[in-house]
Amino acid sequence: MRRRLESLSFYLSATECLVEGEASGVVLNRSMPCRLWEDPELEQGEGIGDRDLPRGDPVAGRALVVACKPGSSSGGVGLLEAIHAGQAPALVVLDRPDEAIALGAIVAAEVLSLSLPVVVLDEARFAMAQAAHLVTLYRGGRLVLSGPRLAGLASVTAGGELGHEPTPHFAANDGFTLSPEDRRCLDGAAGPAAQAAMRVVVGMARLQGVRALFDVDRIHVGGDIEIGPAGLALAAQLVEWGGEFRVPTTIGALGEATTHVVKACRALGAIPLADSSPSRAGAEWPWPLALCVAIVGRAPALSAN
Repeated sequence: MRRRLESLSFYLSATECLVEGEASGVVLNRSMPCRLWEDPELEQGEGIGDRDLPRGDPVAGRALVVACKPGSSSGGVGLLEAIHAGQAPALVVLDRPDEAIALGAIVAAEVLSLSLPVVVLDEARFAMAQAAHLVTLYRGGRLVLSGPRLAGLASVTAGGELGHEPTPHFAANDGFTLSPEDRRCLDGAAGPAAQAAMRVVVGMARLQGVRALFDVDRIHVGGDIEIGPAGLALAAQLVEWGGEFRVPTTIGALGEATTHVVKACRALGAIPLADSSPSRAGAEWPWPLALCVAIVGRAPALSAN
């Protein structure tokens, strides 16, 4: 007697597991540009309002399966706030890499020690994740999808039986180049702030598919940003760890609500500006990444290919 496909297990490659970890949650499907964590109802523990689902659907603790439309995403900082507030999903499953979402999760993990795994699947596996009831991610990158609706996708694997794939074998060297100083930071020799910041920078570089980092001359942290408790915690942690900006860094006028962040950035070595024009102040990244780049003085280099 053949067993209907109600569970599918497979291993993720290093490029598919954007943020590692262990988690399990009941599936909640979304289809939108990735402005996922910018609804004030989230602060009351409610769902993220969106056109595809009624308001009030809880997101905390769920496996959020997101079909991202092409275009820019600004959900990373909001995601960081949700993680810090304990209102984030258990894990996020994407159909394409999303830098903003990955940045929020990477910063939360490396600086705030708060884990939210983020994975990206190809078209066929993503469709299975959408049809699943439960998604579970194990250490080592094993992802298990389960639920009765998977029986309708039985033709995709194992002739309709319980599906498993063997553990993949990865090359030891993925071609990413680190300088001796980069390695020193990653090893913790330059202190905990530099170590965490370098992990964030390297994580984003790998996500972007680049092969090396480049030196940064100066950095600007933009003024048109909204910073909540997670942002305050991030800046405060870097200060507590004894972090210092390695390159000249300016920060825009952020308003009264973020004066504590400005104070923390000044403690790290930033220079406040009344005029936050990037043309005067240098390169501009999303502000959590900008803080990390400023501490290590390194940023992802563009691939020649």
